[in-house]
Amino acid sequence: MREVVEFVRANDAYFLLGLAGLSLILLVCNVSLFGKLKALTRRRNAKLEDGRVGDIIDCLTGHHANLEKLRNELAGIEKNQNEHAKLLANCLRNVGVVRFNAFEDVGGEQSFAAALVDSDKNGIILSGLYGRQDSRLYAKGIVNGEADRALSDEERRALEKAVAEQPRRTPGPV
Repeated sequence: MREVVEFVRANDAYFLLGLAGLSLILLVCNVSLFGKLKALTRRRNAKLEDGRVGDIIDCLTGHHANLEKLRNELAGIEKNQNEHAKLLANCLRNVGVVRFNAFEDVGGEQSFAAALVDSDKNGIILSGLYGRQDSRLYAKGIVNGEADRALSDEERRALEKAVAEQPRRTPGPV
């Protein structure tokens, strides 16, 4: 133990110099951190100064105006979508087709009956009769699922197919 005490007494100047250097380094770090804290506090306070509060309010007012403009545009788009949905409901979108042989001497089911109706079961039936010498095409109107003229069996089946067919999903009113 005596040897340690003698070593410390012999080198006490070096120990004091080392401690002084360490204290100086800690002092520099402390001053540096204090400067950074002061700069952060200054920046925080600068954003809340009276002159800057007006800028923040102006920015928020501008954002509010932009949101109102977007709401108005969205209302216009919604109105257009509703109009398109109404128009789409009146489109011919359900189809029923029946192929058949109209004449005994012609094979291959070249004749057809095609019913095209909208969602309210209004539309037309087209019948094409194919023969060896000539072909004929007939059209009949459909209102509320009923033909304006008498229907053949094939035309009736085509109409039943078209009326029974589920329409493709279309966007409805929002």
